[in-house]
Amino acid sequence: MRRFFILLLSAYLLAIFQSAVTSEILPNFLKPDLMLILVTYLGVSPSLIAGAVLVSSCGLLYEAFAGGPSGLFLFIYLSIFFLIKLLAKFLILGDTITFRLILVASSMIFQAALIVFLPPLLGSFEILSLPQPSWILPQVLITCAACWPLFPLFKKLETLPEGEPSPLEL
Repeated sequence: MRRFFILLLSAYLLAIFQSAVTSEILPNFLKPDLMLILVTYLGVSPSLIAGAVLVSSCGLLYEAFAGGPSGLFLFIYLSIFFLIKLLAKFLILGDTITFRLILVASSMIFQAALIVFLPPLLGSFEILSLPQPSWILPQVLITCAACWPLFPLFKKLETLPEGEPSPLEL
C-alpha cells in the first residue's frame, strides 16, 4: 500500500514538474512527456488494478495541471496502459531499457494519433490546439532520453521495503 502512495506522489510531482518547470525552460516541441513514461512503466509492471488506478490518476493530474479537455488524457493513458498489458499477453516484455524506449516511442506516436483524431470524433475540435506534425520526432527523442533516469528511479521507488509489519498484520 505504501508503494502505491509513493508512486501516486511521484505522479503528482511529475505532473507539477512537467506543467510548471519544463514549460518555462523548454520550447513546446522539446517538452518531454514525463507522465507517459510513468504510464508505460506501470503498463510493464505486473500490477493490473493498482496500475490502472495510478494511470487514471496520471490522466486526471495531467488534465488538471495542463488544462486539457476533460477526460481526453484519462482515456489516452488508460488506452495505452491496457494496450501494453494486452501486448504483454503475447510478448515477453523484457526489463531492458532498449525495449522500454521502443515502447515509450510507440506510445507517444499512438498518443499523438489519438490527440489528432479523437477530438474531432467527439465534437470538441474547436477547443483543442493540435500539435505540429514536426513536433513529434523531437518530443519522442527528448522523452526517450528522459526514460534513462526515470525507469531506474521508478524501479527503486517500487521496490522500497515496506518496513516492519504492524501487530494487526501478524
